[in-house]
Amino acid sequence: MPAPSPTIPVADPNPAYLKWFQQDQLVVSYLVATMTEPMLSLIVSKSKALEMWMCLKDNFSQQPVANAANIRFQLMDMSKGTKSISAYLQHVKSLSDSLAAIYEPVSSIDFVTAILRGLDSVYATS
Repeated sequence: MPAPSPTIPVADPNPAYLKWFQQDQLVVSYLVATMTEPMLSLIVSKSKALEMWMCLKDNFSQQPVANAANIRFQLMDMSKGTKSISAYLQHVKSLSDSLAAIYEPVSSIDFVTAILRGLDSVYATS
């Protein structure tokens, strides 16, 4: 919905704008609270819900197949390396969330498999 004018003819605050602004900021808060770090970086410069939504839409609708294939490849090729276990798991979760955001969710089995494949021998069971 378009924003009402911030003022009315006598330069008083427009009550319709104030109500719209409050509702918009609630939506902004919800969007920010539900984003992963990579997605947040896309919308950090946006201040209105519609701007955020359009940015996300544009980012994920331009090349969903290529994005999905690239992210899946990264997920299956992940290794813990020198990352802490927490950072490693967060990165795997971030990739999984990115796929879910473009309607390509990762199954639980693929998620666990990706995690286990990337672990060092230190985490192997005896």
